[in-house]
Amino acid sequence: MASMVLLGLSGTVAATLYIQVRARLVLAQAGSAYVAKTLCSGVLMAEMDDAQLWAAELSRARGLVNARFIPDRGEVVTDALWGLVSARATRQSNLGCSLYHQDMPPVSLPEQPRPVSSDQPSPSMPWRLDPASPDAPPGAPDVQELQEVLDEAFREPDPQNPRRTRAVVVVHNGWVVAERYAPGVSPATPLIGWSVTKALTHALVGIAVKEELLQLDKPVQVPEWTLPEDPRRAITLDQLLRMSSGLAFTEVYGDFETDVVKMLLHSEDAAAYAAGKPLEAEPGRLWHYSSGDSNLISRGLRLALSDDAAYWRFPYEHLFQPLGMHSAVVETDPSGTFVGSSLAYATARDWARFGLLYLHDGVWGDRRLLPHGWVKQAITPTPGSEGNYGAHWWLNQGGRFPDLPRDTFYARGFSGQLMMIVPSRNVVIVRLGQTPGKGFNPNTFARRVLKAL
Repeated sequence: MASMVLLGLSGTVAATLYIQVRARLVLAQAGSAYVAKTLCSGVLMAEMDDAQLWAAELSRARGLVNARFIPDRGEVVTDALWGLVSARATRQSNLGCSLYHQDMPPVSLPEQPRPVSSDQPSPSMPWRLDPASPDAPPGAPDVQELQEVLDEAFREPDPQNPRRTRAVVVVHNGWVVAERYAPGVSPATPLIGWSVTKALTHALVGIAVKEELLQLDKPVQVPEWTLPEDPRRAITLDQLLRMSSGLAFTEVYGDFETDVVKMLLHSEDAAAYAAGKPLEAEPGRLWHYSSGDSNLISRGLRLALSDDAAYWRFPYEHLFQPLGMHSAVVETDPSGTFVGSSLAYATARDWARFGLLYLHDGVWGDRRLLPHGWVKQAITPTPGSEGNYGAHWWLNQGGRFPDLPRDTFYARGFSGQLMMIVPSRNVVIVRLGQTPGKGFNPNTFARRVLKAL
């Protein structure tokens, strides 16, 4: 009897130890990958200070992950658990950085021709951003109120809930009426949008639809779904844009073993990872936010073009260059597919330019970039979202932000990224930062901005 009790206790101890070791290993794997990718993009591409990155979004990895730069290869290599776990991120010409696993060779991405941005620090407010805006600036805002809003946005009143605001740009009637940056960040610093990237993906799809490369009511190409009896073959492009594919994909960031973390940090092919998920509902019947849907779209565009060189040029030639978004980059996964869910970088001013495109129904200056009705498609509520989601854009029709106009629509991303369009007020608001918790309240911030205008 005693021996059985001892065996039971030893089994319990072994199981507990296994769980603890596994948790430590999973944390080390995710931490190594995240640190490598963040340092590569932040330092080698965006030219930020690595100490600043360690102090903000990488602070939890201190003491767990070691990192070193290899300048001649444009790489950042990390390790954890005494070298048992490692990761490597490599800069891909001027298309940002990609995260590689084990000894996988980097995909050779061609350098893209890009003019140097003409943006300069503005000597005074307001200044004109939109080429189609009136020659005269809008009526004078409450300057003192705007300054107080900016002061509050960059203030750190609660150490337990840091804000870490990096940049704010407010555009009213096409003129920048407020702009501020954190120390170490400038108007020329490209900043990650995280899921704001999904709005860019929506625009690229619109251009592809206009060019007759894709069709909304048809499926995109998914090589993994070739069997005739596979019900996933029926998923349409519109359903992917509306997050109603029905695929069982977990979008939780606090757990390192959820689908979104595995896809972004551990998968060599983000779309293939998403394609491997089963259906949890009939396509079109259930709204379920999923970054996997975005990456299936991104690879679908690549396959529709059937020319990788043309695909890698596509965002810049068809969207960024016409808008003057010369800082903008969408990074690829190791397979060479743009991570259309999460990995776009641009300066705050360039994010504001993109917001203006949607404010003006897809027209920039005198040129239509998006097809007629494409913005309407974005802001038409998806069934099951309670008026909170359209097509790769969030909506306020359901009143999620009670103090803001119901016609407000916005893109938001991990750690407090925000690009908000308020058509009834002719306003675009961009806020970028590294807010790990509840330190930033979009409703309060935007309400005060609109009040000042």
